[in-house]
Amino acid sequence: MYLNFVVAAAVSIVLVLTIHYWLSNIQANKNRSRQGFALVVLIQKIISHCQHHRGISNAILNGDNNLKSQLLLIQSQLDKLIKQGVEIGLDKFPQWDTFVEHWPRLKQHSLQADLPPRNLLRQHNVMVDGHMSLLDEVMSHHDFDWIMVGKSLHLSQLCIDTLKVIETIGQSRAVGAGVCSRGQCVGIDRLSLDFLRISIISPTNELLSELSQVADSELLSQLTSSSTLIKKDVDSLLLTIENRLMIDEQISLDAAEFFKLATKPMQELASVYDNLVTYGVRNTS
Repeated sequence: MYLNFVVAAAVSIVLVLTIHYWLSNIQANKNRSRQGFALVVLIQKIISHCQHHRGISNAILNGDNNLKSQLLLIQSQLDKLIKQGVEIGLDKFPQWDTFVEHWPRLKQHSLQADLPPRNLLRQHNVMVDGHMSLLDEVMSHHDFDWIMVGKSLHLSQLCIDTLKVIETIGQSRAVGAGVCSRGQCVGIDRLSLDFLRISIISPTNELLSELSQVADSELLSQLTSSSTLIKKDVDSLLLTIENRLMIDEQISLDAAEFFKLATKPMQELASVYDNLVTYGVRNTS
């Protein structure tokens, strides 16, 4: 009788400890996922600010000094985001150290306007590319690769594909803003804009096709609404580049106006990214 009691008690203790361990492990995984998605959200904000900084810097370098106050504002915002990155653990990743080391120098070059335009653009492009790699590593580190949003559709890859399209548009925004500031589209800028214009078309269509294959009905509804706006705004941007920047000998389009035009599809694509991340948070909590 006593032995049966001891055995029963031992089994109960083991069961309680097992359940406790299982629940603790679940909570730990949830906390880890929440931390991972916080990093993913912040990285996207930093990428967006780097892209904004690139466009404003290039417009100023090509003669539009009216944007100097915007440059100072975006630099201040980036400094705050960097501080947040350290606070939530981005400094654990090697790519972050490279960015933190590079950023102060690029900030000064942009303020002093002492770099050739191609060099300025290239340094920004490298910085954004580094954050893309950082995002990929963070997602892999937090095991987001397994989260599916449809048949053969991985959440992590869809997020990265979205940001890649934003970046190509962002590069065209930066080059175009410089062209509008100078009032002419010649030489390397003309070649770059033509290349970027072509480079936007296929990846955008492929991304919109991927978004249409999302299985979750609520997420699909959100993405479908965004896709319609993205298609319209991208088409408008491409027509403007082709008909007003690459044809006119003397460009009359204001840099700020072109910047705003190019920003519209970028913002819609950013909302796609936000919706994908929200879906990931909801399905890992």
